[in-house]
Amino acid sequence: MLFSIIIPCFNSKGFLRKCLDSILSQSFSDFEVIAIDDGSTDGTSEILDEYNSKYPSVHVYHFSNSGVSLSRKRGITLATGEYIIFVDSDDTIAPNLLFNLHKAIISYKKPDLIRYQSNLINDVAYKDHERYNFTTNVETPCTGLEALKMWSSPGKKYAVYWLFAFKSSIFSKVLFVTTLRCYEDVALIPILIASSNNVITIDYVGYNYTCNNSTSLTNIRSIEAELSRAEDFYTAYLYAIENFAKLKNVSIIDIAFFVADYTRRLKGKYDSLPNSLKLKFQHWFK
Repeated sequence: MLFSIIIPCFNSKGFLRKCLDSILSQSFSDFEVIAIDDGSTDGTSEILDEYNSKYPSVHVYHFSNSGVSLSRKRGITLATGEYIIFVDSDDTIAPNLLFNLHKAIISYKKPDLIRYQSNLINDVAYKDHERYNFTTNVETPCTGLEALKMWSSPGKKYAVYWLFAFKSSIFSKVLFVTTLRCYEDVALIPILIASSNNVITIDYVGYNYTCNNSTSLTNIRSIEAELSRAEDFYTAYLYAIENFAKLKNVSIIDIAFFVADYTRRLKGKYDSLPNSLKLKFQHWFK
């Protein structure tokens, strides 16, 4: 099996069919779907069971609600593919994503990490719609550390699971932070990138990301939710800083670069908080 596509699912009834259909419509067929139902109560479980009964490539696993971090970890454990792709249940992938990834795997001798481009659905008008895309040095192999430095530009984002195809073996280098409800990708993605020996970016818009989904944990608007997300972001920041420094292939200069970049991102998170919460998180910078 070349690709395992992992879908963490929780109460995704309104989006899930479109997500699954986009995967099952791929022009490249050597893949399996690992759908992790995280205790859904809205009909998601029934949709997953329906697809499981109709399509041999769709494998469904039901668990009690434990959070997306543990769902991803379970998916990785159950996957049999050489490469792992994560798709959020409210998103879709383009029909030739796996075909283009297969070409890159052959052309670049099985890279550890392949980044592709994204299309943002329902994005806020004033935002940079290309903030998840990187089109410089496309199709140019590099190390993970080189990639991380290229991608760490102000205003640009890379720390999301859905932007990459990962070689399955690199997950042995990280410990999932199952206590986080949000921002686990902020904690782990830079570690996965930096520990990769061979990274390639392809110029294919392979992922359709749904912005501003009101049911997403990152979009719930309340002071309590903002407080919880801020605490999770800081935990993710500390984890990334601590574990980046432990990597055997990084130098003091690499560590200094990463700490400066992630502290800048932490400052951006702080600046986005409601004024009523900023006093509570001033200790971030002491």
